[in-house]
Amino acid sequence: MQNDVIDIVAAYPKLAERLAQYPNDRKRMEKIVAEIAGDFSPAVVKTLSSIIESTFLKLYDGIKLEIPQGMNLEEMRKTHHVVLVPNHQSHADYVALTYVLWKNFELPVYVAGGINLNIFPIGMMFRKAGAFYIRRSFNADILYKLTFEAYIYYLLQKNHLVEFFFEGGRTRTGKLMKPRYGLFQMLLESHRHMGEDKPFMFIPVALAHEYIPEARAHARELGGAKKEAENTTQLFKLFKLFNKRLGTIHVRFGEGIVVPGYVGEIKVATQELAFECFKAVGRSMPVTPSSLLALVMLDEPSGALTWKQIEEKAHEIIHYCMALKIPVTQSLRDGLLSDSLRSALDMFIGNKKIDLIKREKLNQVFYVVKREARVEVLFHKNMILHHFLVPGFINAVWFKIFSGEIKSSMQLTKFLQRQRTELKYDFYLPSIKEMILHAREVVEYAVGRPLHALDEALEFNPTDLYQLASKVRHFSTAFSYLYEAYYLAAISLKYLGSDLFGSERFLQVAQELFSLELEHGRVVKYPESYSVPILKDTLDFFVGEGVLKRVDGGKYQVVEQDKVDKLIEKFLRDLNDQVAINLKFNRAPSHKQE
Repeated sequence: MQNDVIDIVAAYPKLAERLAQYPNDRKRMEKIVAEIAGDFSPAVVKTLSSIIESTFLKLYDGIKLEIPQGMNLEEMRKTHHVVLVPNHQSHADYVALTYVLWKNFELPVYVAGGINLNIFPIGMMFRKAGAFYIRRSFNADILYKLTFEAYIYYLLQKNHLVEFFFEGGRTRTGKLMKPRYGLFQMLLESHRHMGEDKPFMFIPVALAHEYIPEARAHARELGGAKKEAENTTQLFKLFKLFNKRLGTIHVRFGEGIVVPGYVGEIKVATQELAFECFKAVGRSMPVTPSSLLALVMLDEPSGALTWKQIEEKAHEIIHYCMALKIPVTQSLRDGLLSDSLRSALDMFIGNKKIDLIKREKLNQVFYVVKREARVEVLFHKNMILHHFLVPGFINAVWFKIFSGEIKSSMQLTKFLQRQRTELKYDFYLPSIKEMILHAREVVEYAVGRPLHALDEALEFNPTDLYQLASKVRHFSTAFSYLYEAYYLAAISLKYLGSDLFGSERFLQVAQELFSLELEHGRVVKYPESYSVPILKDTLDFFVGEGVLKRVDGGKYQVVEQDKVDKLIEKFLRDLNDQVAINLKFNRAPSHKQE
């Protein structure tokens, strides 16, 4: 550890005040610093880079780095405190980011990691690669909190490049998780005591894996299994990965967010900064070959697709992405789409997630996601699903306009607001104003002409409506598994009646009803509809709807049984509408001939 770490940490004004009042705390403070501090060694990182190239990178097709034109991290460090804020999908993220920064820029980076990763022998290696460790919880330990904040102060004083995963942990679903505020707040608070005007530059980094090594473990956790604690024996499990193909890791830097500091209430400033970084990462998340394939393949709860069907759907989705400026990897551009998609398909087949079915009499080859692997494949679809929320809503809108259910601007806005409310617990959604503006862009793209306002769609003739349908139809069932989960939650509440229940009891009932629905029911079709995080989120939704109330002891009680019945009918109607939409669309040519 560098000799000046303790001196600079102890000089942090808030900690210095504490030590002056309680001098006996100094010895424990020094132990805490030893527990936290990174100890970056260029020689060790250079050696580790060679080891990574001969082992880790053999599992992958490469790490693709994409940075904005003109971005120079070394130059930016002269004028800003540079902080990288990536999302977190896999333990491989630590290795991939540190490696790519060193290989491309030879820059040391100090990375915040959970104390759970400080296990022998990788904890020591990570520390030499710049990792500094943070406890999962320390609110009750004032000295630890002040010391960690003072260590952040040290990193800023030394002008080190800092990196932390803003979600606080790995996503198990593939969707971005809400940001944790702790490190954002500590950075802002430490900066306040710097006595300088040098601003922050927060750089959002979107990490997208073609295949997640921990996919099976994540799927088990989503089904209700307990998280397996990190330990040394897990290292030996890495050898099993040599039988798999893991594709490419895509690292995409966004434009920097300049933050001079903060004024006013630090909690407000922290939340605003955290969500600005969160949204920037979401906007930068690229559509990859594997996420595109997952979106296409999971469109049907059962059945199989030919290569021609997969390819045609993928081309149409990428055309939509290019038109609406949704980022896609270079491997899906410039005539590379079909080859990249085929490679992703081969990877999923090789990893035993997709089956190849030959039908000799039909002279056809079909592909289907294995039923038991759908949750694993769903991870990749969820990575990009937020890009398609609005076209998913529009897909439902055109049918309701066609059927006469939506006739006025007020009804149209109210419907979009309702769609937003139903999914706000699963995604961080744009504001109503942003959503309506984006919806207009989607409709303009679909019909090939500008609109003055979204409600002009109310006057569309059947040809316009079917043209709109043809452009958004690939998102018609993209969210069906979520709506099925909400339907499943609603019928579980009906079963529970007026009894008090906890979340565990609710999940037990939902799982049993889910099994019955899949085996004998007529509504739930998607095996991925049962997911512990989603079902827990539905409880918040039903509380917000006034259907449930929270009572002491973490229990819930249904207070509006009539509302439960109405919501069951509503979700059932929405799911049935998806079938009707597809039937109407299949009859589109006859309308166009009129």
